Amino acid sequence: MSQFRLQGISEALAAQVRSSMRSPQYGHPAHRELAQGYGPCRVCLRTFAVGEEERILFTYQPFHDPDSVPAPGPVFIHAGCNCSASRSRLGAL
Repeated sequence: MSQFRLQGISEALAAQVRSSMRSPQYGHPAHRELAQGYGPCRVCLRTFAVGEEERILFTYQPFHDPDSVPAPGPVFIHAGCNCSASRSRLGAL
C-alpha cells in the first residue's frame, strides 16, 4: 500500500492573510464570514463548526514550481485560530 502525507498551508501564510485580508500571491481581497459549510480549514485541516466559527476565503496557488500549471483556487482558513496547535491532534490516517 502506498503512503501519503496530508499537509496544510503554513501558519505564516495564514497570518499574512489574516492581517492583510488579501490573497498573498495575487492581491485579491479576502472575504470573512461565519462558516456556512464545514470546511476544512487549509491550515489545521479541521472542519468548521457551522454557524459558530468565522472563516476567511481567499485565492491560493499551492504549486510553486515554475514548470507547474497554475492552479489557483478558493480556500478557507479559520479567521482567529492558532491552527498550529491543532495540527498535532490529527493523528495517523
